[in-house]
Amino acid sequence: MSISRRDFVKDTTIAAVGTGVALSVGPFSRGVLGANEKIVVGVIGCGGQGRWNMRDFRRQPEVAIAAVCDVYDANLQQAVEMTDGKATAYKDFRKLLERKDIDAVIIATPDHWHALPAIYACEAGKDVYVEKPLSHTIQEGRRMVDAARRNNRVVQVGTQQRSGSHFQRAVELVRSGKLGKVSFVRTWNYSNQFPQGMASPPDTDPLPGLDWDMWLGPAPYVHYNRNRCLSNFRWFWDYAGGMLTDWGTHLIDIVHWAMDVDAPTAVFAAGGKNYIQDNRETPDNLEVLYEYPGFLMNYSNRILNNHGIDGHSYGIQFQGTEGTLFVDRSGFELRRRFGATFAARPEFPGLRQVASKARLRH
Repeated sequence: MSISRRDFVKDTTIAAVGTGVALSVGPFSRGVLGANEKIVVGVIGCGGQGRWNMRDFRRQPEVAIAAVCDVYDANLQQAVEMTDGKATAYKDFRKLLERKDIDAVIIATPDHWHALPAIYACEAGKDVYVEKPLSHTIQEGRRMVDAARRNNRVVQVGTQQRSGSHFQRAVELVRSGKLGKVSFVRTWNYSNQFPQGMASPPDTDPLPGLDWDMWLGPAPYVHYNRNRCLSNFRWFWDYAGGMLTDWGTHLIDIVHWAMDVDAPTAVFAAGGKNYIQDNRETPDNLEVLYEYPGFLMNYSNRILNNHGIDGHSYGIQFQGTEGTLFVDRSGFELRRRFGATFAARPEFPGLRQVASKARLRH
């Protein structure tokens, strides 16, 4: 199907109007499955993370992946091959959502493309698994929540590290009171990309097989630049929020879980892009301070020095009156007030693969 970008943005903006601020959980779309039934899934966004999710979902015996969608032919072809050619390929997600046999969708698009497919899916009676962060903006997130509630849909956000057994144990330790009163929590991502970062390539024609207009979707039109697309989209404000909404989402999620809070009462941020000589827009040096009832949390991001807190390039550190707890994807370490140390490592094999992937990416 061919559609102009102007018409697409106009149509989808009208369709996305809604209100609401609370989370929603509804019954799964097909209820209780019979012995021979499958949960039929469609995948919207078949890049690296989308195909990673496909591998996980394919391991579930009750799941059948019947449709895949991407605006880049190379991604689409790989996704179809992962289903042994059984899935139908689409370049417009709305055509996928028209199928009555699809029960649920995986949305693994760039962040600026999370809201509209999720809202459309809820309106079409589909349940949704959407990659983190939930949305590109707060307003989009609230309208996604409203769509889930209005249509009584199940919508889950992809923060898979909550499944790690050692993260669960770390949360239990914080909640148990063994750290005493937790007054401060650090979260951080450090790397060193000085001075050239990802460089500043010139604008060119789009990659062969890439529908650049559809990739931009609701974002403002700009000429194609390879740094804006595919794996580097997170470093441009039109599509994402930099490292804070990428890795920071995972770290802060664990803090909210452990400290049993929903939102800060105040936030202060300082930083900017001042040193790295590339065409990214998001900061190369960032400090964010969050105030919650009874404690403070900070998030630090540097791409100018890879020596993080206690030598860790990323992680979470809970500071309590009786001890300090550090946790990342490789395990956790508890240092009691008087020097005793306890360490634990992941107890399931998948987590180490995720940790290795994270180190390579950042």
